[in-house]
Amino acid sequence: MERTWPTIHTLGGPAVFLLLVMTPLPDVPYPVRASIGLLVWMSWWWIAQPVHLAVTGFLPLVVPGIFGFVSVATILPAYAEQLVFLLLGANVLATLWQRWGLDRRIALVSLLGIGTGTRQHIVAWFAVATVLSAVLPNAVVAAAMMPIVVAMLRFIGITDVGKSAFGSALLIAVAWGTAVGGSGTPLGGAPNLLTIQIVEQRLIDHEFLFTTWLSRVLPITTVIAAAVLVFIRYALRPEMARVDGSREYFVQELRALGPMTGPERWGLAFFVTATLFAFTRQLYAETLPGLTPALVFLTFAVASFAIRHNRVALLEWEYAQAHMVWGLIYLFAGGSALGQILSETGTAQFLADRLVPLAGDGGFIAVVVFTLLTILITQITSNTATVAIIVPITISMFEGLELNPVPFVYLVAAAGNYGLMLPSSSAGPAIAAGYGVDLKTMAWRGSWVVAFIWVWLVAVGYLITRFWPGFGVA
Repeated sequence: MERTWPTIHTLGGPAVFLLLVMTPLPDVPYPVRASIGLLVWMSWWWIAQPVHLAVTGFLPLVVPGIFGFVSVATILPAYAEQLVFLLLGANVLATLWQRWGLDRRIALVSLLGIGTGTRQHIVAWFAVATVLSAVLPNAVVAAAMMPIVVAMLRFIGITDVGKSAFGSALLIAVAWGTAVGGSGTPLGGAPNLLTIQIVEQRLIDHEFLFTTWLSRVLPITTVIAAAVLVFIRYALRPEMARVDGSREYFVQELRALGPMTGPERWGLAFFVTATLFAFTRQLYAETLPGLTPALVFLTFAVASFAIRHNRVALLEWEYAQAHMVWGLIYLFAGGSALGQILSETGTAQFLADRLVPLAGDGGFIAVVVFTLLTILITQITSNTATVAIIVPITISMFEGLELNPVPFVYLVAAAGNYGLMLPSSSAGPAIAAGYGVDLKTMAWRGSWVVAFIWVWLVAVGYLITRFWPGFGVA
């Protein structure tokens, strides 16, 4: 039976799509039926993953091209949006860090002051992952930090992570940190960039500034991160109280790296400068209107290949090609294209009309319903896919009620980042699973922390929407 599941998942999505396309339904136009079918198809493949997530990202081009329910010409621009290139540029710079060990050095320096208490380690790894994932893609943070976790565990004699409560707790802490911290800034991940893109397309006629996201969503992220930190302090229970030698291990590893090299300095300078440009866009927007954050990051990405240190390029294409997270870029573009299709065909409005009774008057019930819907979906499929599905529906529904959708977009975007329970939830849990974390612990403890996050998100979200008028401005 196990051998048949991939076939069932591969054929199930297309079968539902064809059924909806070929079955006339009262008051449901063909483009809406086909778009809902594509939504189900992509969601199925994103959840079950019979093919790579990135492959599913190409369906918005292939399927409309065959079935003609929306013009492919209107969808193609989603694969060349500036935010796609911002994601690409940030990915290149993160790969430059990896190429010369700067990511490892930063993690080791950050963790040297932890001490030998196991609970201190769990909290510290979570905190560092949370901070780093605010400005780096989740997959990059998890991929940089988890090898250090595993190496440290081996150093203290824990070789089977899945059988160690402490080992699993450390990997889970990093995974959760990447998810929670990812909502803090636009650079935290593709879901945030996709949200910005949809807001620019649907709600505003000006550029969405990074500082706007910081002032609106970062406070929510900070509260959620503090709540989760308290939760893991007591919920993840290691089998030992202290670890001897862990600090010595960090010192040993840091000494082995030697002094910071020239390429590391270049990589740090590139990323810091690009980030500063991105967050101070309002200071030079009138003078250099074409220098968007996407082009800033892409400029430094190109410079990484062109500049040489001791006659060696900082980054070579062969290395970048092998180590970059290419699938994330295609997944992002596909999620953007799906959102465009749902909007172009009127499907988002069609679905939103059916959700109007659940939204009440746009107050507390609406916050409860939309945050719960988002946080549940993001546990079973990628956070980018969740945002691509929920944000357009949120905008259409609240516009239909003649209410400002912006506050709910912020809350949905934050909730979309908090995929913690399963390997399919986000990059952090997926990479932790690859290193052998105890999946039962991650799922069970994850279900509790997700409920904990949701309660805090509803409470904070409602208070902000109720008492802070500026929260409704994009």
